[in-house]
Amino acid sequence: MIPIARRSRAVRPRLAAPLPLLAAALCLLAASPARSASLDFDDVPDLSDAAAASFPNTSLSSAQVLSEASVQALLGYDAAGTWATSGDQGILNSLGPVITFTFAVPVLAFAIDVLGIEKDGVTLPIGLFGYQGDTLIAGWVSDPLAIGDSGLHEFHFAVVGEFTSFRLGALDGCETPECFSSEGSTFFADTASARFVPEPGTLALVALGLAALAGRSRR
Repeated sequence: MIPIARRSRAVRPRLAAPLPLLAAALCLLAASPARSASLDFDDVPDLSDAAAASFPNTSLSSAQVLSEASVQALLGYDAAGTWATSGDQGILNSLGPVITFTFAVPVLAFAIDVLGIEKDGVTLPIGLFGYQGDTLIAGWVSDPLAIGDSGLHEFHFAVVGEFTSFRLGALDGCETPECFSSEGSTFFADTASARFVPEPGTLALVALGLAALAGRSRR
């Protein structure tokens, strides 16, 4: 009998162990914290319109950028070191009574510091209202009795939820957007920040990666 030579086929070891590790890594990527951004008014020219400035994924309606020195010159308050809670500039609602923040990417959290300005001896509460599209989702109102080191009403808003825009304005008569005061120069705001939802492209890549791992593990 003539012996028949048979070619042996090398068997590659199955790399089963790394698959759960890769899947876990992708899950961690999916659960990574959303991106945060500060709206830094100190990088915007003093006395300019904040609506013309560029902020990460954010646009503003008209609001006047003011340094503490300009506050003193224009409004007569000794604002040095007491009005802005970071840097020395913020925005004043002198170009429109309500300031709107609109986001290109929905946000999961938003924060801003406000300072109420007396008008005829009265300080109005400040309202912050969050929207998804045109739908009002939630609202928060400051306490005018909260006085800061400026000697004026100061309040820190820090809110969570998914929103595509916020409206900020003084309230006169009730605590809904219908009662936004039509009078300007009623508040100064600064130190704004937003936390954005993860980009859809990142989540799609994670889903594709997990699907590929699942397919490979079934082979």
